[in-house]
Amino acid sequence: MKKLPEAVSTKFIELYAALNHATDDLKIAGAEANLNGDFSQVAAINDNCRRLQCLGDDIKAVLNRYESNQAMRLVENNKPNKNTKNRTRQSGGRLRVILTNKTIEKSTIAETFFETLKMFGLERVAKLNKVVSSIPLIAKTPNINGYQAQRRYGDWYVTTHVNKHNATNLLEEIGRELNIPVKIETVEKGFSNYSGQSASTHYTGNKQ
Repeated sequence: MKKLPEAVSTKFIELYAALNHATDDLKIAGAEANLNGDFSQVAAINDNCRRLQCLGDDIKAVLNRYESNQAMRLVENNKPNKNTKNRTRQSGGRLRVILTNKTIEKSTIAETFFETLKMFGLERVAKLNKVVSSIPLIAKTPNINGYQAQRRYGDWYVTTHVNKHNATNLLEEIGRELNIPVKIETVEKGFSNYSGQSASTHYTGNKQ
């Protein structure tokens, strides 16, 4: 079960609302009892209010614990397995991206892709409504129904399930649409970060 069923969630909301209403009614009754000088009644009402508030806090704690456990499972399920990671790195080499005079080159294509999106600005890229592996490239909520790898950065979930081909195409498209000059090089396995050798070079935006 990926999320709390809607019927159960609705009942929790109704229960929590009923507790709030009951607490409010008790507070009104307590105020009236206080005005009448019935302090024993005031004490009993205050005790009941505390119990209802504790019950409400327990309900919230249960929901928060459930959501936290589901989020942890989601992170574990979205981690790419070791064999997939190694296969991407060995078969596709690395990407080197030069963006606004800053060179981005990480040990895997996915990491370089992720760091480049951060340089573009995740909020700006999100407005372009790009899709990768059939899900949004950048979204406010995680994908819970697929195998695609995602990384969280701040309030954003970034899909990093990419290879050399679609990572290059997406970064070029984003560069053109944001009018930001981008230079992308494919670095073959075994070349150092500063070797200057690459299989291919791509430019987009305004060449400098």
